[in-house]
Amino acid sequence: MRILVIPHNHWVGYHVVTKLLDEGCQVEGIRDARNDTGLEDFFGRNSHFREIDQAVNHYELAIVIDDSATKNIKENAEKIFHIQTDTSLKIVPDNMNTSVISVPYLIGEGMEINETGLVMDGRLIPYTDKDWENNAIYITDFLNVLIQWIKMTHLPKLIEVTSVNNNLTNTKVEKKQVLLENRNIKEAIKTIKTFNKRFL
Repeated sequence: MRILVIPHNHWVGYHVVTKLLDEGCQVEGIRDARNDTGLEDFFGRNSHFREIDQAVNHYELAIVIDDSATKNIKENAEKIFHIQTDTSLKIVPDNMNTSVISVPYLIGEGMEINETGLVMDGRLIPYTDKDWENNAIYITDFLNVLIQWIKMTHLPKLIEVTSVNNNLTNTKVEKKQVLLENRNIKEAIKTIKTFNKRFL
């Protein structure tokens, strides 16, 4: 399966590409010049990955993160997954084969983080924020579900990903909502800090 990831050098893109490579996919990535994480160095030498400047090949799937440019994507991809982590963006599916996956509290290695909190949507969220702790989704848990969605033929236009810790009532759980079992968030933060200190 050939999959395009935009941008592959975003911290989420790094995790998406790594997971897809582990699954045996052929992956091409388009860089976002605004991101200079260096995370793509982890898979840059993998023979199943190639960085490109623009989409010119045919892809079974394109995975686009936040507000990344999508020139030629509709013509080149059979399906498009638009992963929205930034709540300030209002991404609307504009194509029959596009699904917007909203994951506003996604966390993982490589994201911007410091001793007091995480940076999300350009603002610092302290670790003591209970709303954040109840809603946070660790990237590895999200990717395990994403791989299942990739194998499906039909998905809703909008998928709102929510942690099982959010304690939603049954009346709020709709077909488009997915509740993910999630690992201990405090343990996840320790893992993220260790990774960032070592590699970033």
